[in-house]
Amino acid sequence: MIAISVVIPSYNAQDSLPGTLAALQAQQFEQEFEVIVMDCSDHDKVPQLCEQFEHCRCIQVAERFNPGIGRNLGAEQAKGELLVFVDADVVLEPNALAEAWRYYQQGHSIFGGALELNEQAEPTIASYLEHYFFNHESQRGRPVCPRSNLSSALMLFDRALFLSEGRFKDIPRMQDTELTERMIASGHTLSFNPNVVGLQIQDSPMHKVLRKIYINGKNLYFIRYQKQSFLKKVFLFLLLPLLTLLKIIRISARHLRYQDGRGRFITIALTPLLLLAGVYWAGGLYRSMIFGGEISRNRD
Repeated sequence: MIAISVVIPSYNAQDSLPGTLAALQAQQFEQEFEVIVMDCSDHDKVPQLCEQFEHCRCIQVAERFNPGIGRNLGAEQAKGELLVFVDADVVLEPNALAEAWRYYQQGHSIFGGALELNEQAEPTIASYLEHYFFNHESQRGRPVCPRSNLSSALMLFDRALFLSEGRFKDIPRMQDTELTERMIASGHTLSFNPNVVGLQIQDSPMHKVLRKIYINGKNLYFIRYQKQSFLKKVFLFLLLPLLTLLKIIRISARHLRYQDGRGRFITIALTPLLLLAGVYWAGGLYRSMIFGGEISRNRD
């Protein structure tokens, strides 16, 4: 019986994927597991790469998909009891699957792991900003705890539950926010296990990082606030500058609390850029509130 199915969505991921697959091949896990790479590249480099690794099979589709749809397709092909959704730029530490399986056996059906920046990938200032802004709830120093939101870069899900009640919506960004908030609204409990650790590569240039943050704010309105009453929207509009400042303070406070000494120093050094990121995030929210529209179809 296959215990775990690792599902990796891929589009032109041939540069980062070798490290991800090598780390999976080196897992210290006694149960059977499989790796499914769902690829929508317009070449055969990814399938050829997957042939070099044990436990791995690549399924190619002709039409390019958003990552969430790739995860859905992979889950449908999976045979494992536990789904481990991992991005193609995330390297799992050797005991990650064993820790995930142990935690799952304790009755946890939906949970996330710790995401740390991959320091071996020569990160830039933009890398640190992207990581610190988006992964401020996923430090390995954080204790096991309930969560209201999980990152799809490292998300773990009971397969039967995912196929019956979960699945990602076909949106380019924030599929994880939409899915996890929907699962909580349905009465499910989400949690965080810092013993399941992945190291993520962040290699976008600064202008793309800021653009991602802007889109994050823009899409958040449609996912979380669009259906609220007119009065609540007015309060949101008026209080957004204060809420943005509180968001940045919360991000910094979490890193200062759960990072090591070097991470705390980086947090302090990043403060001006985090404040700038907050301006972009609020700008995206204001854009949606004022002009309406729909969830952005762009990833960048």
